[in-house]
Parts: sequence; C-alpha cells; structure tokens
Amino acid sequence: MRNFIYIGGAIVALYLLGRARLAKNVKVIFRGLSFSGGLVRPSISLRFGIQNPTEQTAEIRSIVGTVEANGRTVADVNTFVAVKLGPNSETIIPVKADPAALGIASTVWQYLQSSQREKLNVKFSGTVNVDGVNFPINTSAII
Repeated sequence: MRNFIYIGGAIVALYLLGRARLAKNVKVIFRGLSFSGGLVRPSISLRFGIQNPTEQTAEIRSIVGTVEANGRTVADVNTFVAVKLGPNSETIIPVKADPAALGIASTVWQYLQSSQREKLNVKFSGTVNVDGVNFPINTSAII
C-alpha cells in the first residue's frame, strides 16, 4: 500500500513540475492587428501567437488586458474561450477587442495633427491563463 502512495505522489509531483515549467516557458507574441466596422461601431481584431516549447499539451483558458496605441488605451480585451496548445508548436489565437472610443479618437487626432506620419506603436498588457496558472503578457508591435 505504501508503494502506491509513493508512486502516486511521484506522478503528481511530475505533473505539477511539468505545469510549472510550461507556464514559465510559454511565450506570447503579438502577431497582428486589424480594424473593421465603421466609425459608429468599430471593431478591433488581435492575433496572438502562443508558443509552447514543451513536450506536453496545454490549454489557454483566458486572455485579458488592454491595448494601447501611442500610449493611449484604445481597447479592452477579455476572452474566456479555451484553446488547446500542441506540444512544441505555435498556436495563433484571434481575439476580439472592445474599442475605447476616446482613446481611438485621440490617437487618430494625434496622427492627423503630426506633420510626419509616424508609425503606430501598439502595446498589449495583460495576463494569460495557461492550465490554471496566470502570468503577465507585455508585448508590442509597430504598425
């Protein structure tokens, strides 16, 4: 009986160690941004590449955070759709963002006022839940 307890404890310890390693090594990369809709009802779609460099599958349970463009909040992100991550692979996850009208308007106004057409610096700050473990995401892209 004691051997079964030791074997069970070892299996649980290996499982927890693998999950901790996965959460530590998962990388989230901002893969793109697109706008759709019109002025009355704009829509922002984000694409994240989530890389799983481990030998085990995982599940993304949620992604939440904010999107900033040139330092102004332009959208809030909250998705709670579970997505499976294959081992040693990258999974592209499309996410819809809820636009913040004031941030979008001020960013567009800043862009129109500038004499040089600067590129848009888009930054995402938030958290991702991988197999019940939350960890922060801070990624950006220049468009």
